[in-house]
Amino acid sequence: MKCFLLATAILCVLGAQAAPDRTARIFGGEIAHHQPYNAYILYVNAANAGFFGGGTIISDRHIITSARNIEGFSRWDIGVGSNVFAHLSIISSTRAIQHPSFNAANRVNDIGIIELPSSLVFTTSVAPVALPPLSAVDTNNLPYENEQGSIVGFGFTTELSTGQASFLKRAFQRVVANTRCSITNPQAFCAEDADRATNICVGDIGAGFITEVRGQPTLTGIASNIVAMCSNTNPTEYTRVESHRSWINNHTQV
Repeated sequence: MKCFLLATAILCVLGAQAAPDRTARIFGGEIAHHQPYNAYILYVNAANAGFFGGGTIISDRHIITSARNIEGFSRWDIGVGSNVFAHLSIISSTRAIQHPSFNAANRVNDIGIIELPSSLVFTTSVAPVALPPLSAVDTNNLPYENEQGSIVGFGFTTELSTGQASFLKRAFQRVVANTRCSITNPQAFCAEDADRATNICVGDIGAGFITEVRGQPTLTGIASNIVAMCSNTNPTEYTRVESHRSWINNHTQV
């Protein structure tokens, strides 16, 4: 995020100790308590070249992310279990699937699933987030316009940063009309923070947008497109998870 998310391609070591919240603001973001569903993703191709982004734990074997973090890559190193970057536990996977109708040009169906080779052990530091209910399969309702959501991750504090944040960062954005960011895809939505000007940045793609659904933190969006430079206050485009609920269920049984 402009004020947080993103991380370097340096792998991390074991650990799950959480650090306390801090009140310091970094371009509108703040240091967050550990979010047990959050995943850092380093993705590389056969030549060991790649980049990094975010993801969200939805089961003991599955991570939801952007299709852009999957297409053309062959290995994914997943960091979980801490709000301290250096304490993340890493598990590597060579199995992932992107939505078959993903269009990289316009970000339609920008969603993918990474399958882990072994099950995560759920604790207070590692746990899945809820998905929109299957009773509303593939509708385009959630999240609602003007609803506030949160997004977390490790990352650059500005577009000029050269290293990852040492602690997990968090920001809040509010869903706005799609006309605000000139998208016509009903399977996507836009969100912004007009008050503190927080935004995502390069390397945040795939991070989860979390809202409350029936009183439960729920993954309703996936960071898909940075509309302008990281320091700009233009809205961010997210993939609607609810629009792909049956596809997720078919591949994960979640």
